[in-house]
Amino acid sequence: MKSYRAKELDEQLIYKLLSGSVVPRPIAWLTTQNEEGLVNVAPFSFFNVASANPPLLSVAFTGEKDSYLNLRTTKEAVIHLINSDNVVLMNQTAAKLAANESEAEKFALDLEPSQIVNVPSLVKSRVRFETQLYQDISLGQEGHLVLLEVVSLSFTDEVIDTEKFYIDVEALGPIARLAGNDYAKLGESFKIERPH
Repeated sequence: MKSYRAKELDEQLIYKLLSGSVVPRPIAWLTTQNEEGLVNVAPFSFFNVASANPPLLSVAFTGEKDSYLNLRTTKEAVIHLINSDNVVLMNQTAAKLAANESEAEKFALDLEPSQIVNVPSLVKSRVRFETQLYQDISLGQEGHLVLLEVVSLSFTDEVIDTEKFYIDVEALGPIARLAGNDYAKLGESFKIERPH
């Protein structure tokens, strides 16, 4: 087994090793907006569920990205999940634009009002979580781990069984982030019963 001391590796190598081995990762497609109402749309793959009580999602930011600055200012964001219907659009929004340009406008992304938060939601999504800033944890050198409290959950009809509150994972069709330019679809699943 090859071992490396983290302190002896530069940031790029650590990112490469972590993002290449901690896979697959879900992708948060965030909408945020600035005080003037300009909508920013950007994907983040350092994202996951942090807690169910309170309902928290975590997103890690590197640098002072527009999404982070908007979130810090307005305290709101909407997280959309990625599937085969929106993965190409999501990838386009990873492009670096000027702070006064909106990905929603540049890539003709349809928006609609959210249920609770002021930030609009993307129409092209099967699942979305409206969130409010819960905690902003500095990671040093412009890094931030942000905990977002979910205040509204929205699902398209084919994704949720409203009687049992089951999520149909096949209908959801999640797309996960690997490393580099690689993504993955949901593969074979299997069950293992938990011990009592």
